[in-house]
Amino acid sequence: MSSSPPSPLARLWAHAQHALTALCASLVPLDTFSGGERRRLRGWLRALEAFCRRLALCQAFALMPSLKPAAARAGQKPATQPQRRRRASLRLWSRCKRPQARIRLLGAPTSVREIEAAQRRAALIARLRNGRAQRKSDCVRIAERIEALQLFLAAPAAAVRRFAHKLKLAPEVAVAVVSRRAPACPYLAPDLADAAQTHAFAAIGGGPSRDKS
Repeated sequence: MSSSPPSPLARLWAHAQHALTALCASLVPLDTFSGGERRRLRGWLRALEAFCRRLALCQAFALMPSLKPAAARAGQKPATQPQRRRRASLRLWSRCKRPQARIRLLGAPTSVREIEAAQRRAALIARLRNGRAQRKSDCVRIAERIEALQLFLAAPAAAVRRFAHKLKLAPEVAVAVVSRRAPACPYLAPDLADAAQTHAFAAIGGGPSRDKS
C-alpha cells in the first residue's frame, strides 16, 4: 500500500530546511564578505525568517484549539534547570512598539523634578552609548541569525506552542507576520514563498488551507 503524499505545509517546511541548507553550503567565511555581500545575505536571511514565521503561524493557529486555558497552566511550575549559554532563537513576533518621544522643556532645569529627569536621561544616554560600543560585530550577528534558523527548523514544536499562546493573547500579531514584506531569496522558490503567504492568510481567516496534521 502506497503512503499518502505529504501535506502542503509539510512540503513547505521541507523546502525551508532545504533552502537554509543550500544557503549555508554556499557560504564562505563571513569575515571575507564585502559590505554589499553582507547586506545581500541579510536580505536573504530576512526572506527565510519571514517564510518560517508564516509556516509557524499556520501551525500555531492549528494548535490553538488544543491549548490549555491560562487558569489550568497557572499552577504548573516550570522545572528548575541549570543555567546554560543563551542560544540564538528565531523571534516569531515583533517586540512591543517603543513609546513615542516625549516633549520636554528647553533650557536648564528649574525644579528638582526637572533636574532628576535630566539626570535619568543622561544616565540612559550613557548606557546606550556603552551598549553600542559593546555591540557584536556584523559577522557575529549574521552567524547567530543562521544558527537561530537552524535550531528552529530542527525542532519547531516548542516555539510554535509559545507562538500559539501569544496569538491567543494578542491575535493582532498574526496580521503583522503576514503583512510584512520580505525581499526575494534565490534559495526560496517564488511559488512556494507565495504558497506560504497564502496559507498564512487562510489560517488567519479560518480558510481551508489550515493544516491540521
